[in-house]
Amino acid sequence: MMVGMTDARPVSDLLNSGHFGNDAIRAVESLNETGRAAECPQFTDRLVAALLDGLRALDALPRNDPFWRSTNGIATLTKVRNHAAQRLRAAPEDGAARWVLVAAEVAVGGDDGGLAWLGPLIAADAALVDDAVTIADILENLIGSDASQALRLACSGVDREQLRHIARTEGNAAAQRVLALFDGDR
Repeated sequence: MMVGMTDARPVSDLLNSGHFGNDAIRAVESLNETGRAAECPQFTDRLVAALLDGLRALDALPRNDPFWRSTNGIATLTKVRNHAAQRLRAAPEDGAARWVLVAAEVAVGGDDGGLAWLGPLIAADAALVDDAVTIADILENLIGSDASQALRLACSGVDREQLRHIARTEGNAAAQRVLALFDGDR
């Protein structure tokens, strides 16, 4: 499950606070633009929320924390990615850190759109194939990348019976697409 925005201030106030680097601000803007272009603003709003939560968590670290050593103390996109990766090394079950990494990858048009980070979450909750397929659609429609392999890998740990059930009982197109990818593996 993705975390939501926990700060009551408007996003523009947060971004203009001087605490976040220009690349982090551009990443948020990129996610918003992606949502409009791909016609999935609710999904990208959740990615923005995850990225902002990651930036807030990073910014909340005391500047004397070893993480900040040899840095300018500004929360940038690179630093939030490094911080999220550090959090995952300490706690691989940290779903919020995974979503920060996914959001960052979608924002920069990463090769797999962060799908690799979603694998463990999809394995635990088959309903997340909807999000994975949305990312694959963004990659294919806006970037021009074939996301089939990344989608297949991200979903490889999902319970296929549960996925079949979702596809059958809910008519879930995302589950059907992933099952079709798996059927192509045979």
